[in-house]
Amino acid sequence: QASILLNVPAPYTASFSSQGPLLAGGGDLLKPDLMAPGVDILAAVAPPGNNGMDFNLYSGTSMSSPHVAGLAALLMDLHPDWTPMMIKSALMTSGYDVKDGSKNDPLIIFMQGAGHVQPNSAADPGLVYESGWNDWLAFLCGTTTGVSATTCDALAGMGYSLDPSDLNVASIAIGDLPGSQTVTRKVTNVGKAAATYKASISGMSGFNVVVSPSTLTLAVGETKAYTVTFTRTTAPLYEYTGGQLTWSSGNYDVRSPMVVRPMTLTAPASVAGTGDPISFEVTFGYDGTFTASGRGLVPAALSPGTVSDDPTDGACSLTAPNAVLIPVTIAGTTYARFSLFDEDVNAGSDLDLCVYRGSTQVGSSGSGTSAEEVNLVDPVDGDYTVVVQGWGVDVVTPFVLHTWLVGSSATNMTVTAPTAAVIGGTGIIDLTFSGLVPATEYLGSVAYSGIEGLPAPTIVE
Repeated sequence: QASILLNVPAPYTASFSSQGPLLAGGGDLLKPDLMAPGVDILAAVAPPGNNGMDFNLYSGTSMSSPHVAGLAALLMDLHPDWTPMMIKSALMTSGYDVKDGSKNDPLIIFMQGAGHVQPNSAADPGLVYESGWNDWLAFLCGTTTGVSATTCDALAGMGYSLDPSDLNVASIAIGDLPGSQTVTRKVTNVGKAAATYKASISGMSGFNVVVSPSTLTLAVGETKAYTVTFTRTTAPLYEYTGGQLTWSSGNYDVRSPMVVRPMTLTAPASVAGTGDPISFEVTFGYDGTFTASGRGLVPAALSPGTVSDDPTDGACSLTAPNAVLIPVTIAGTTYARFSLFDEDVNAGSDLDLCVYRGSTQVGSSGSGTSAEEVNLVDPVDGDYTVVVQGWGVDVVTPFVLHTWLVGSSATNMTVTAPTAAVIGGTGIIDLTFSGLVPATEYLGSVAYSGIEGLPAPTIVE
């Protein structure tokens, strides 16, 4: 027989709770959005799996999710004209803080998001952040290659920002701030009367934060935009700084969490082309000298073979049944890539890939297809073993292992780049190529120098 304690401080973040930052999109969207009760929740359960009980105490994010879904349903009933994103915004801006630490600590923000749900306050939030189909398409344009260039160009022409930090949600996240950046948001007055809101900032130590305009007067149903400009002063590089932006009217406090990670340079993780010149933009987060140098390009070394099915369907390893082990020696390599492709195997085959240095696994790839890839940055010189595992194979299938070992210099790629960095400024890097063999897949990189803490090289495919 359990007792119920009524004097225990709450809420605290459960150990199993999903926490940020979000890696997809470069950290330019805050996750989680918010949090809800998920520990010892009295829930209806299936009697066969619960000793015949109709109800039991469950814990997990599967308990938090129905709390939020139920609150959203109640809000939709209360406000049938609200969209799902308006409901999400209301739940976020009205949240309250967990007791794990300061609301401005980025670690706490990555636990609670905008805070713990508070349904009575969410019913009348004052302002909401709305976003629709085109806003999310623009976000995908800025974070993936899944939207056609034609659609992305059309959205940009219609005035939609393709920067993922500009998605109109009730939080602000910048995962790669180069000195200074401005984000845009729009709010809609869903209160019962016209109101004037004033902006205030807490936290964000080491940043100069400017909200413009700092005062918004909105009629009922009116939407207005504002910008927030973040400029790094003393904030640590490559670490998140947190804070809160609150719009207050006297009757409402509409709060949004903020997380920003300053960097010395922003550059694309990879660029691709077919042999014609490639140009890409970088943005500087420091003042000083700058150098960009090429490495590679190198063609793939091809290792064809056949692999039989692993009847155990276990993890890829040196001892996986029927796996093919391919030795590779790495010396003076700045970037190594090992790849398998669906077109090289029998239809329906599922191969997995892993890489070992000695007996230590240093990389693995195990999707539901045979398109697998392992990348090693600045690998230690030595003897490696690439394992091709027939995770799901009909008897036997051919395969071709592609191996690229990029060195530290380039003879077939010329890099032209600025020689000086100016904080907040941009520069264009031009790549031109010579002596490439047609119908050959090359790999290289562009490495950066000039100050400590510059990002990893941009991969050139």
